[in-house]
Amino acid sequence: MARLATVYVCSQCGAKSPKWAGKCFECGAWGSLVEEVEERLSPKEEAKKTRQDRISGKPAGQSGPVRALHEEDAASTHKNDRIQSGFTELDRVLGGGFVPGSILLFGGEPGIGKSTLLLQAVANLARQGKRCLYVSAEESGPQVAARARRLGIPNLENLKFLATVELTEALDAADQTKAEIVVADSVQTLESTQLESAAGTVSQVREVARAFTALSKNRGVITLLVGHVTKEGSIAGPRLLEHMVDGVFYFELAASGAYRLVRGQKNRFGATHELAVFEMSGNGLIQVENPSARFLAERSKEMPGSAVVAHLEGSRPFLTEFQALVSRCYQGYPRRTVQGVDQNRVSVLLAVIERSLGVSFADRDVYCKVASGARIEEPAADLAICFALISAAEGESLPADLIFIGEVGLGGEIRSVSGLGARLNEAKGVGITRAIVPAWLLKEANDTKGIKCIGVKNIREARDAIPKGARKTASDPHPPNRELPF
Repeated sequence: MARLATVYVCSQCGAKSPKWAGKCFECGAWGSLVEEVEERLSPKEEAKKTRQDRISGKPAGQSGPVRALHEEDAASTHKNDRIQSGFTELDRVLGGGFVPGSILLFGGEPGIGKSTLLLQAVANLARQGKRCLYVSAEESGPQVAARARRLGIPNLENLKFLATVELTEALDAADQTKAEIVVADSVQTLESTQLESAAGTVSQVREVARAFTALSKNRGVITLLVGHVTKEGSIAGPRLLEHMVDGVFYFELAASGAYRLVRGQKNRFGATHELAVFEMSGNGLIQVENPSARFLAERSKEMPGSAVVAHLEGSRPFLTEFQALVSRCYQGYPRRTVQGVDQNRVSVLLAVIERSLGVSFADRDVYCKVASGARIEEPAADLAICFALISAAEGESLPADLIFIGEVGLGGEIRSVSGLGARLNEAKGVGITRAIVPAWLLKEANDTKGIKCIGVKNIREARDAIPKGARKTASDPHPPNRELPF
């Protein structure tokens, strides 16, 4: 006979313990053990149940005779066989579109737009003739219908809706409608009646994910799960949940607050760390196809200390403005205030500039920021940061159509970077006609038509390569490198 037993399950890794402890014995997380009640079977019943699950729970495509690997059909993962979501930005992050039989997890903070994005996506799929089912365990039918009207989604016969918190009802609805795409909003609020624990616990989340995984793999249904996030920003629930799904995508707010970003963290059918940019409007989410032009739209081309930075997010280039302000220090210790770039990195570049070019910042305050609110981590922005600092110190603006790309070493040498062609193509699209690049990549840079590239080996050559006539003196009568009259 089955009996009920109390166990303690780690919310981080899913490990079970018969007694409570402050620290998980498996992953080492503190305060992560949660009390749950589970059904215990006798050894004979457990063996029988395991055998039944093994027989009835085999996903389609994994059963049958053993065959050579090349005989397996992998056509569904090809880009031409994928289902387009209607958003080119989202398709880029997915790797080209939705793959039939895949299960994907979308996470993000409350109110950021997860439900809005997926509702718009399934509406686009329903317009293509796909049978879609939207299961909501958090909102009622009138609430979702009101959002659909606000988004301008018309009455679509292929788009079905169900408001329920029971897992079995959601699975039965998928069977009845013969749905090809199922959205479960959210995985933490659905629950299985076969378990005694409450919704959102480790066992419930694991069971819900397992049931939808079986649905996707057995019948080729595309399942989109919405997941809550913790205060640390990770998907709530055990990490096992992220291992069970085919893709994990985070929906986050840009540092500037103006844009929503969808970032791929795991993707079995495409590249990871891709980025999609959306903007929230009264009619829902609007994809931003040229974010570089948006980021540079308000750039002041005559201001000293302004330089364009080309950085990569995954394989996608972005252009943002880096600003520097250098002022006279009136205290004993000069200040270094930096936003969007690591402060230690800026301090290293200041030392390189002083050693290589003789421009001293010892008695000057330095303020730096990335104007778009982005965070720049890669070293390809070093050269642009250096010349923004030099421009601010000398009070001379840089040419508006010039971009700097390269990593700066401690000896002032310019090192190679990856993705130079993609960066230059993006720069050409916003009107930049000249680029200073590492000399080792000049041949690759010259393959980009419409932009003149100058190869340099060190920071001194880069400074000499700036056209003297193109430099413009600041209109400020008292630039930072001059003594003030008081």
